Amino acid sequence: MALSVSPAARKTLKNLLICFSLGNLLFLRRWYDLEHLQAKSVDYYRTEPSDPALLIATLIGASLCAIVFWLAWRWVERSNSARWRLAAQCVFLLVLIFPLESVRRYWNTQLGHFDAGASVALLSIEALLAAGLAAALFGNQRVVHAARRMTLLLTFLFPSLMIDLSLARAGAEPVSVYQPKPSLPMLPPRPGPRRRLIWLLFDEFDQRLAFDQRPPSLELPELDRLRAESLVANHDTQTAAWTILALPTLLSGRVFSRAELIDANTLEVFPEGSRQGFNWRDQPNVFRRAREIGVNAELVGWHHPYCRVFGDSLVRCLDLPSGHPTAALLRETHAAEDGVLRTVAFLFRLQWENLADMFRPASQAVSENLKDAYVQQRQQRQYFRIRDRTYAEAADQQIDFLFVHFPTPHLFAIYDRRWRDFTLSGTTSYFDNLALVDRTVGEVRRVLEQAGLWDSTSLLITSDHALRPQLWRGR
Repeated sequence: MALSVSPAARKTLKNLLICFSLGNLLFLRRWYDLEHLQAKSVDYYRTEPSDPALLIATLIGASLCAIVFWLAWRWVERSNSARWRLAAQCVFLLVLIFPLESVRRYWNTQLGHFDAGASVALLSIEALLAAGLAAALFGNQRVVHAARRMTLLLTFLFPSLMIDLSLARAGAEPVSVYQPKPSLPMLPPRPGPRRRLIWLLFDEFDQRLAFDQRPPSLELPELDRLRAESLVANHDTQTAAWTILALPTLLSGRVFSRAELIDANTLEVFPEGSRQGFNWRDQPNVFRRAREIGVNAELVGWHHPYCRVFGDSLVRCLDLPSGHPTAALLRETHAAEDGVLRTVAFLFRLQWENLADMFRPASQAVSENLKDAYVQQRQQRQYFRIRDRTYAEAADQQIDFLFVHFPTPHLFAIYDRRWRDFTLSGTTSYFDNLALVDRTVGEVRRVLEQAGLWDSTSLLITSDHALRPQLWRGR
């Protein structure tokens, strides 16, 4: 016997599916993030498998919006008012414009420039919807009906996304790939006078602004003191403008022209003039060389998953990967820290700010400022962890070679040089972070002096790349 569905039931089901689809489309930007997060290359910056908090929060947010749309439309139908029906149709078209414009602005922000092709396509659809809204006010419902059919068709977007996300999760890398390589045993002291080396790498530390063209308002007494009694290599040039490529070159002693993220344990690097890529882990590095000559080497680092790459060449290792990864991964990390319920509330706040950003200049986009504020707070916590571990290990006489990659003076500013204290503010700048570098160098010196190790320790201070003004502009 064939299943019979009344016209009224079909109409109700169709309206329900349209509301459900509309709720999902409102979170199109988050679905775009979730799709991006399925790439195995993103795992390089993770410390554990993907956390589902962002996905669950997005599902809850989209469902709540769908329920609100459904209840509102049921009320409009029951009111039997032509004015309310027209108002609902106009709101429907406006709601469809929002995710399109939100995604368009997001793409342009991520690319760092205007994406002409995507922008023209999306703006054309937005213009059509806006024209349809104007036409609806004069009684022409063509665009409204076409938009309803398209929204109904986009209902299939949800199951396709869920299938894709489920397949990606089923094929995700196991927990074991995120574990650091086992450390080496500590070697006994070598005969003779003990000499030690501590290499401090300050991310984005700029020679020109720190020394050559330092502003009068910036004082760096510890660095000046150290320079006065040290060898200064002020004609060096950066090997790359980005940390992902500069560190492999510095630690392997081989110039790489390109780097590609592959998975949690693989960064493929391409030597200069070569089209063949190699796993960075398989390349020579300073830590293996140190072990060959009987040196106990330790690493404390930021951004790269050093312990998964070099852990078995070190006696100790601490890394904090994911310094400044993709915007999508930052959302995932934020959601994992806050939990599902707080993330749902944050997503709705983000939706509101995304809507308001459409009427603000790009330089005043609050949704981007919310992301920046989270990264700034997170980076300050990361600095404290690296700093505390560094000071403890610098005083350990068993460690002959200590390499430290600090997340400062890299964006964002986490210190106020006027008050000589840590702060999270929108008014501090790169120069405040340079003052923090100076303070850190001075504190390392005092730790070594108090431990009686200053005279037997060589201190090497370098950067990975210079200041990148385009990243700091407007921040």
